[in-house]
Amino acid sequence: MSRLSDMPLLLDSGTVRTLERARSADHVVLTGPAGCGKTTVLHTFDTPFLVDDGHALDDDEVDRLLGEVTAGGRLVIAHRPWPDNRALARLIGALPGIVVRVQLRALSHAHARSLAEHVLDAEVDEEFAHRLHERTGGTPAFVLDELSPDPRTTFARHFDGLSVAAADLLLARALDAPFDVGLLAMVLALDLHRVSESIEALRSAGLLRVDGTPLPAAADAIEALAPVEQRADLLRKLALTQVQRAQPVSDYARRLLEFGVTDPGLGNVYSAAGDEVLNDDPGLAAQLFVAAGPVSSALLARARALSGDLDGAVDAVDLEHADADALLVAASVLTLRGQVGRGGELLARSGNGLALGFAVTGLLGAGRLDEARTVQFGVRSQPARTLTDTLGHRLADVVLDSVTGSPMAAVAAAVATAGVNQSGSRASVQPDSPTALAALICIHAGELTVAKSLLAKAVQADDGKGLHAGRHRLLLAFAELFTGDAEAAKELARWDARLEPREALFAAALELGITRRAGDLRALRSAWEPAQQALVVHPVDLYTLIPLAEIAVAGARIGQYHRVETHVNEAWSLLARLGDPPLWTVLPRWHAFHAALLLGDHSAVEEHLVVLEEAARDIPFARALANAARRWNSAGRGEVDHAGVEAAARELHAYGMRADAARLAGHVAMHTMDRKTMTQLLDIARQFHGTPGQGAAGAEGLSDREQEVAALVRDGLTYREVGDALFISAKTVEHHVTRIRNKLGAKNRRELVRALEDVDLSAVK
Repeated sequence: MSRLSDMPLLLDSGTVRTLERARSADHVVLTGPAGCGKTTVLHTFDTPFLVDDGHALDDDEVDRLLGEVTAGGRLVIAHRPWPDNRALARLIGALPGIVVRVQLRALSHAHARSLAEHVLDAEVDEEFAHRLHERTGGTPAFVLDELSPDPRTTFARHFDGLSVAAADLLLARALDAPFDVGLLAMVLALDLHRVSESIEALRSAGLLRVDGTPLPAAADAIEALAPVEQRADLLRKLALTQVQRAQPVSDYARRLLEFGVTDPGLGNVYSAAGDEVLNDDPGLAAQLFVAAGPVSSALLARARALSGDLDGAVDAVDLEHADADALLVAASVLTLRGQVGRGGELLARSGNGLALGFAVTGLLGAGRLDEARTVQFGVRSQPARTLTDTLGHRLADVVLDSVTGSPMAAVAAAVATAGVNQSGSRASVQPDSPTALAALICIHAGELTVAKSLLAKAVQADDGKGLHAGRHRLLLAFAELFTGDAEAAKELARWDARLEPREALFAAALELGITRRAGDLRALRSAWEPAQQALVVHPVDLYTLIPLAEIAVAGARIGQYHRVETHVNEAWSLLARLGDPPLWTVLPRWHAFHAALLLGDHSAVEEHLVVLEEAARDIPFARALANAARRWNSAGRGEVDHAGVEAAARELHAYGMRADAARLAGHVAMHTMDRKTMTQLLDIARQFHGTPGQGAAGAEGLSDREQEVAALVRDGLTYREVGDALFISAKTVEHHVTRIRNKLGAKNRRELVRALEDVDLSAVK
């Protein structure tokens, strides 16, 4: 840039006007930090007495200049605002005549952008301009350096006049040393006066802002140019000093790790840093704990577990000598991998209240009621001294009561337990989330709205992180699915994190459930194998009955029930060992009832009906399901009680099971010969299925005529009877049925009828 023609790019309009007035003044004083263009402006004046860097004048030089001024000379002097210089102040105060001071400031955002466009000969977008101004503070010389091909190297010229102390201080600030004169003096081995002097020198050079923060461009340049050994040594001193002061050290420790510094003397630094970042960056915490040397195995195991390294977490725990915290981590990993009973065994050895609480849940999950009671007795005999002890006591009570006590009382206690603050931390490593357990109990008891509320809060708090974040999402997705919102379930199921066997089972079953309700047999067959494999990997336990039941119904739908029958029988055996607790039995029996209907196993249908009716004495939800199941089964035999069906459907709907309520009404409507009753029940089905933003599940791809044909085919009518009802030929009906089969992936009429059981045709009039 030329000095005169481009001057407007370096000065704001107010400064330009002041400069014009200064042209006729007796003397001119130009003030501004380094890089603001003082030298450029200075040389636009036509006088022999031009003095640059006036802040560096001594008394002898001032006396000489005053002699020149007294003899009639015109002085134009440029200086920085720091450091204070008494000789300079004496000179300026003694200048005779009119003295105009010109304060050169940093460029505004707009001026910096204009300068950049001038230099680059191209337009500059707002984001680039903002970053440029932020990094340079708007100082013209720094802006020009930032626009050069190699900004850091170019910027290094501004370090040439710095003392070693000032350069070291700038590097320390670039490495995030606190702006604390005492600490900087200690770390840099300087006296306080020298530190203060260096701070003023850096401010004067425009490299350090008034608040002590280094200019970003200066920080990057000084850090890039300093040798690695110097940076590492300074970081080490900073870290050791800060850990002694009980101040944050994680940033220093992270950089030391990047430099490969594993000095044994830094053990306390790395350990403290690991504690700092454990919640937000458990992977880094694990690295720091390893670098620290001997450290609590529980801490290392917890960090690895939270970062997703479950194998590493287990390796960090010596099961024979582990403390309660380490056992909790090991049991958590085992539970996630389907060994809920083994996890309970480990925790039963602990004296920690929280661990013992999860021991009870683990043993109950494996159907080991007597052992769970024994541990529970031990829990109750110990006073709760901490919040975690309290949580453990509540967990043990809640889950045991859900099996052996009053089901609805257990629901209320579970909801209260989920609210204990300790359970909400996304950084906790526990076999299960108290919120998830509470929500499971609520789902099994038909309290879907309560379960959704608990889980929605947990999902929001998780923010995608934590050992149980996926569990909360998947359970919420199941709750949404049961209430008929398949789209919400799909959205929640979009979880790209690596899933351990427990969550993998829930995810695969959820995919089956969504697909089955859409009535797409082709897609259902595609989703079957992953679900069946997930079931093989994860043993049956009390807390995975929901996905098992969903897989069982899907298996019955596509003729694969024999592949899950053993697992279903294991579930009945597990529940029997627990005394067939009504709360945990109702929902699996409801699904098993539908599977038996699909299989045509009438004795199994009656068995499930009896169990549901027995559970109805203790659980209102079971009463609603039993009533609905009776109406469903009777309709298949041609026995239709319109009022009873409507009441049963409304009761299901009251529990939030909109889809099942609509399916019940639609199913019975297709099994009555009374046209009026059919119409009324279909109206009820439409009413119950209607949900904001949702269409009919699985019927979207069928035309209106195809839906009419499908409804009658599902009712068992022949092609001729369907044609007579719709005033079309039997051949046309056949064409419609072929298209419907292709759309739903059904290979034959039997599969078509099965598929249509799950397709909502409630819009058919």
